Amino acid sequence: MAPVAFTSSATTEFVASLKASVVSPQANTLHDVIAQAVDRYPSHELGFITSSAHDSSIQTKTFSAFNQNVRNLARAMLEWGKPTGSVVVVYLTEHEDNMAAVWACLLAGYVPCLQPALSAQQAHKEGHVAHIKSLFGSATWLTSEL
Repeated sequence: MAPVAFTSSATTEFVASLKASVVSPQANTLHDVIAQAVDRYPSHELGFITSSAHDSSIQTKTFSAFNQNVRNLARAMLEWGKPTGSVVVVYLTEHEDNMAAVWACLLAGYVPCLQPALSAQQAHKEGHVAHIKSLFGSATWLTSEL
């Protein structure tokens, strides 16, 4: 079988077809796209790996439940009163919490910045946090400690 060469028009048609199948014409925002996915596939699930190395497992949550969690978190974030485009440093331990926080930031109009686990050495950790704070100036931190 001979390889198929994609022309720019074939690629454009493919992308347009893909967009049409995923996003309806009335879906204009991220809110719309997520709501549409929840409506179409309410029982589809997302899988999240727990962070504990010795007993890690996969937890699942339906699109509907995840969407509700994300929207509740986004509403709580909006109560902070931060301007649109503010940076939120997400420093949470569980994968599910990180993903919910990232999506909530996007829905609330904030810029999420995922922070990986920091060093166990207190001095190193404090230096790392100070460096991040200097990079972003007035970033809001979302941690499991707050």
